[in-house]
Amino acid sequence: MTRTAPVRPHRLALIAAAVALVAGVGLLFTPWDGPVIVLAWALIIASIVVGAVTLYLVRAPRS
Repeated sequence: MTRTAPVRPHRLALIAAAVALVAGVGLLFTPWDGPVIVLAWALIIASIVVGAVTLYLVRAPRS
């Protein structure tokens, strides 16, 4: 059997993390206060965590 192109879900996760990071930083520069600032920091922290975990799992050896 021939092998088809492998699926690369980590690319989607990294793109989503980058979008969340840009959105979080963008929300920090808005004039809104209150829950928007909390949402911005939550997006920034979540994007860093998702990116780090994704890069770790991509580099981890497969069994």
